[in-house]
Amino acid sequence: MSTPTSTPLPVPPLESILLQPRRAALDAFARAGWRPYATPISLDAERRRLLNIDLTEPEMAFLDAEGGLAAVASVETDREGRVTNVEVVGAEPADPVRVALALVGEVGPPRTGGGGEAREWIWGPESGAALEVGGEPARVWMCAERAYGDRLWLVASVVRRG
Repeated sequence: MSTPTSTPLPVPPLESILLQPRRAALDAFARAGWRPYATPISLDAERRRLLNIDLTEPEMAFLDAEGGLAAVASVETDREGRVTNVEVVGAEPADPVRVALALVGEVGPPRTGGGGEAREWIWGPESGAALEVGGEPARVWMCAERAYGDRLWLVASVVRRG
């Protein structure tokens, strides 16, 4: 099993992403050191799968110290143009608790699940965490899959009330 990276991936706080206009959310990533995504010429199929780029076209990218693609982010909006879902996929393992603290602060322990092949951490209604953004309940889900080297996969979303 891989060990989490010692340098946390710089992610903006959820308040600066969720329920914000798309442009404001992308600007929050830029302030955290991310840049608009452009497909690197050296990006091979294996790296595309690792970063889930084979499934979606990201909007933002974070580069490592050598200029390689370390993580990508994409956002989804509602009909009013406010971000309701953000996905961040990193190429390296990350400590889910450290990432969650950067995103939402201290909200209590996550609900955990999975096994040796895939583990998940969830902060939100399922875990009993009173996680809210803009007065709406929110959820942070993270996953580490052995098949992908335990890289960071994070989805944060607004939990819409019925």
